[in-house]
Amino acid sequence: MVGTTLIFPRGEASWYSKASRLRRSSRDASAIFLGALGDTPRFEPSVVWLRTPPIPVGTLAYGGPLKNRRRRLLIVHRSRVIATIGPSCDNEETLVAMLKAGLDVARLNYSHGDLPSKTATIERLRAAEEASGRPLGVLADLPGPKLRLGRFPGTAHLERGTSVTLCCGEERAEDVSNLAFPVPYASLAQELQVGDPVLLADGLIRLEVESIMGETVTAQVLDGGYLSERKGINVPRTMVSLPAIGEKDEACLKHALANGVDFVAVSYVRSAADLEPARRIIAESGLHTWVVAKIEHPAALTDLDAIVDASDVVMVARGDLGVEIPLEEVPAAQERIIGMCLARGKPVIVATQMLESMVDHPRPTRAEVSDVATAIRQFTSAVMLSGETATGAYPVEAVSTMVRIAERASMAIDGLPSPPALAMFRSTRAITGAAVKLAADVGAARLIVATRHGSAARLMAAHRPQRPILAITNRMRALRRTTMLPGVSGHLVEEQPRSRDTVGAAVKAMVDAGQMHPGEKVVTVTGSPNAISGRTSTIRLVGVDENGNLRMLE
Repeated sequence: MVGTTLIFPRGEASWYSKASRLRRSSRDASAIFLGALGDTPRFEPSVVWLRTPPIPVGTLAYGGPLKNRRRRLLIVHRSRVIATIGPSCDNEETLVAMLKAGLDVARLNYSHGDLPSKTATIERLRAAEEASGRPLGVLADLPGPKLRLGRFPGTAHLERGTSVTLCCGEERAEDVSNLAFPVPYASLAQELQVGDPVLLADGLIRLEVESIMGETVTAQVLDGGYLSERKGINVPRTMVSLPAIGEKDEACLKHALANGVDFVAVSYVRSAADLEPARRIIAESGLHTWVVAKIEHPAALTDLDAIVDASDVVMVARGDLGVEIPLEEVPAAQERIIGMCLARGKPVIVATQMLESMVDHPRPTRAEVSDVATAIRQFTSAVMLSGETATGAYPVEAVSTMVRIAERASMAIDGLPSPPALAMFRSTRAITGAAVKLAADVGAARLIVATRHGSAARLMAAHRPQRPILAITNRMRALRRTTMLPGVSGHLVEEQPRSRDTVGAAVKAMVDAGQMHPGEKVVTVTGSPNAISGRTSTIRLVGVDENGNLRMLE
């Protein structure tokens, strides 16, 4: 028996085409989902044995024989991989290579670059998505109330013991040889006090306020270093009065929504109320774009329950968080945030300096590998690359390395306690939880969930079932949202008048493509009266007959 590759053909419309249109050679494969071996394979609940080169798992596909006979274990339920797009990878060739290496979500940092450049980047991302045949989520990361230095030429060297001046309310300086730096936020001088710490460049440079006169702050350098324009400013003891969504954030958000991004990250969230302006703008646009709450300020840790409840996804932004709170407290904060998200069925991202050494080197340090693996063993939904792919020398290798770590760490999760039960049981949570339990009790091969916006798939994935989840939808936006959910693959289907017919059409296409097989048991969760657009309310245990059609089990 020879191996079988499974791939998406190119183009959105053909992703749910018949098997006759899905055939490709293994050389064209963009992803591997399952395979047959020359000897008898051993299947485990969360594992599929494959003979294949290191290609990512989870994409629907179809194709010919595998030429590489090397056996590997690929994990269906690996954490998702997010990569920041920047100068090092912002071209279609590199983006396609990153997608083929296993990239799930692309992050656009709206703190850098202008809006026209972001439009061009999104166009390249969608072209790479089509060329690779893999669905790609796009995350727009808004600047937020992040304090930054203004513009100035060159680089300044700050030596320990010297004094520097922060000129609040100034956008630009033509010369900083006198160590006088512009700070656009005019009110900073009024909000600081003598003795307050001021941290620059993600905490690498530490100052202490000596005096304040008008809008001029004089500070002594405690820890020096090199400083360039637009570097971040952190004031751990001060709650600045900047709004969560300012004028620039609103312009960036409207641009992102107009260009069809799938997720929007609100930076420097301090309370659940900080998410309301973004929610309002999204609703006014007639969209259901998921909101990501970035936890990077100490105040967020005191209102964490409400923030998690008010968000769709949560990000542990360890960069600024590790500057605002003592470094030794970051691991405990990360574990607490992940646990709270698991209890509420919310996807959670762990970000910042995960493979930082790969900015300059083709291999990470052992400590970085352990850091990524620890986050995955804590059941994080996604791990994120920042400078490694945005400005690093090895963006494709960074993605590939992250995928390999995620796959291997997912294998090691076997035997660990399951994530905590969902704390809040709304109807959809209860129904998806019951479906997961039913699938485990009867030994179903997979779960199928119909979803209009992706929420039902998110809630089902939150239970971390030990079998793959197929999310069927008639919306490309919902399909792309599944890229944030571990263990979930998406499939486009036309909704039929009857719920059973919609699921049946998806199953028939999967059987024709060789991805499902006659005799399998499947647990389905659908809406009523329509599978996708109806209210989630129905669980069915069905079988697949010899013709690929659904049949009720006795």
